[in-house]
Amino acid sequence: MNPREYEIMFAREEAYWWYRGMRRITRAFAPDLFSRRPLSWALDAGCGTGRNLEELDAGQGPVAGIDASLRALSLARRRGRGRLVCGSVEALPFRSHAFAGVLCRDVLYMVPDEARAAREIARVLAPSGRLVLSSPAFAALSGAHDRAVGGLRRHTAPGLAALLGEAGLRVARTTYANFFLAGPIWVLRKVTNALSRRRPSEDVSSDFGLAPAPFEEILFSFLSVEARIIARARLPFGVTVFVAAAKPAQGTSVAGK
Repeated sequence: MNPREYEIMFAREEAYWWYRGMRRITRAFAPDLFSRRPLSWALDAGCGTGRNLEELDAGQGPVAGIDASLRALSLARRRGRGRLVCGSVEALPFRSHAFAGVLCRDVLYMVPDEARAAREIARVLAPSGRLVLSSPAFAALSGAHDRAVGGLRRHTAPGLAALLGEAGLRVARTTYANFFLAGPIWVLRKVTNALSRRRPSEDVSSDFGLAPAPFEEILFSFLSVEARIIARARLPFGVTVFVAAAKPAQGTSVAGK
């Protein structure tokens, strides 16, 4: 990721409509991740500047965050939440079965070896532990934003389900999000991609500065409506894909479920 994108993330993560909406959707999609037993650890795998650690903490058990960027962790430290570790999601420096829950938001699409990262997440999950993972969806929706934040690929729900299944996890449900705005975002991505195609990656900016402030509440309202839908049903398409999975209890296997 371009280093300046961490500064943008830290500055906008609290109030920007997309961040707020995705946090609301994540809670609606997998509320059990945020209501785990006291004293049970949760991990934000790829915590960035740390705002999601506040959601995982929320008065429940202890939390840890890991990220490969020292700059991101220095910003996360200002939030004062959880234990912070510098490291790779492909080689998590934690003991096996350490975490009752893992959140991995829009990280796997940046990781060179996504299969190894999935296996590492499965390893550190405790038996019956829960994983909530999201990723940008559909290659057709890629654009300059992906270059700015270091995206290597995009995912679909079946593709992520297969990846996590191969890592030994049992997929409980999937959904897409940012359904209502997918059309305008596709147009925006095509335009920004065309305008930035000849520029080096370090000079390309993400989409996070493009929404005028007067429209942010309107855009947030679309995601709030989606959160209410996702709490009960599945959206068939969108800019982001969500997967909830669990590690089988000891003595069982994915195949036996």
